[in-house]
Amino acid sequence: METTVEKDGMDERRSSWVSHIGATIKASRARRFTVEELADRAKVSAGLISQIERGIGNPSFETLLRLSGALELPMAELFSAPPEGSPDDRVVRRDERRTIEVPREGIGMELLVPDVNRQLGVLIMKLPPNLEGSSIRSSHEGEECILVLEGSLVATIGDEKYSLEEGDTITFDAVIPHWWSNLSSKPARILAISTPPSQGRAH
Repeated sequence: METTVEKDGMDERRSSWVSHIGATIKASRARRFTVEELADRAKVSAGLISQIERGIGNPSFETLLRLSGALELPMAELFSAPPEGSPDDRVVRRDERRTIEVPREGIGMELLVPDVNRQLGVLIMKLPPNLEGSSIRSSHEGEECILVLEGSLVATIGDEKYSLEEGDTITFDAVIPHWWSNLSSKPARILAISTPPSQGRAH
């Protein structure tokens, strides 16, 4: 059974995450768009954007994709800030990975490169059981390769569906709208490599 202390800790982390997301989106929007203009570009309500920027609510992954696309802001920019005092910008220690979690969908991501200002994007995604991912499709410039580290998934690339098991890979033109579904009863983990790094545009 989940203890009160554990629940309080989860609530605190979620609140911190939402606050970070809101501040990042607001900073990217400032001097470029009003809330209403961004809402029109992203096809998201102005009220929801206002809530997110104030650090309240529980934005879905689809909402974040739409906002990042409208702002031309890489999704990876929404990752938590790197640890202070990092001695080397080449090495990312296992316990120092920049991470982001989307509680509403149960999706977790870990950035394996030091930052998003690279020619190569590399991250690990955790997909919860019974995830139907058509609402979190994305499309971006470049090429992408996916390796299934654990579990299984169905990769949808345009009109084609591919069933992938642990150890399988798929490589494709990332301009084609794509998404992942985990139809099993167990979590799945995938390694996603893209060049250039994904901009997270929603379609």
